[in-house]
Amino acid sequence: MIKYRHLFVSLLLSACVINGDKYARPRDLNPESLVDRTRILAIQAEPPEVRPGDSAEIKALLADPNNEVENTLWVTCSKEESSDFGCAVDTSGVDFTSASPEELEEAGIIGFEPFLAPTYSAPPEALNDLDPEQRTEGTYALVQAFAFPNMDEQSEAFDFNSIESGFKRIVISEATTPNSNPSIERWTVDGVFVDTTAPVVVAAGASIELGIELSPDSIENYEYQNSEGIIEQRTEEPYARWYGTAGSVDEDITLYPYLTATVRTPDAPGTGGTWWAVVRDRRGGITWLSQNFIVKDD
Repeated sequence: MIKYRHLFVSLLLSACVINGDKYARPRDLNPESLVDRTRILAIQAEPPEVRPGDSAEIKALLADPNNEVENTLWVTCSKEESSDFGCAVDTSGVDFTSASPEELEEAGIIGFEPFLAPTYSAPPEALNDLDPEQRTEGTYALVQAFAFPNMDEQSEAFDFNSIESGFKRIVISEATTPNSNPSIERWTVDGVFVDTTAPVVVAAGASIELGIELSPDSIENYEYQNSEGIIEQRTEEPYARWYGTAGSVDEDITLYPYLTATVRTPDAPGTGGTWWAVVRDRRGGITWLSQNFIVKDD
């Protein structure tokens, strides 16, 4: 199976447009908040800001409601090597069946799940070309995920549009107040804290309020160097994005401190699903929390 992944990734990364005429028009798309297909909703680096030579663990919020994803390939590239479409990594010289993690990283490959968890390592020389003031703000590297669907090895009609991709920028700096990821402590439904390890039971076709509570240290104060070189003291202003596999979301984006959203539950009794809240602090920090639900029978 790995050999087939090698073939698909090589073709994917060398192509500019694949079946471009198959994409739906904007008016035909479902709301952004509805997760009815495989999607990468967010990518987190822990920590989100590193110093040269340091490493960060990477993970994705991969929503896979139809259980379609089999493997996820992770690649990385520098700011200079990246584009609006992500990284262009050449895997033609890589033997996926025998390559060591070090050999894969040298080729720009930092993970292949579920076999190799992704880790990004910032080059020790990443800031060498920057002056001291610029090193405080730093630069960034890109990490990108390609989620491959299940498929028959004998199939010759593979649809490249079924590959889900997403990327994230990781800041490399010598900042005195480096960014940390926020943390969600609890989830609420209509103002009541719920246990996220068990599905919450909701009425059919009901309008309910979802909410999350951040940890006290999630809102960070930090130093920012403006365009005139003056250091400013700032405070993060995070926001939450809301998703669900069924029903609808009235407010798909809410701003701190109002981390609540009104949703309408599915009309069909017995319907199950998942809600997600993804919080971004606008500096690269990100976290998420999920809550399963089920519509009660009448």
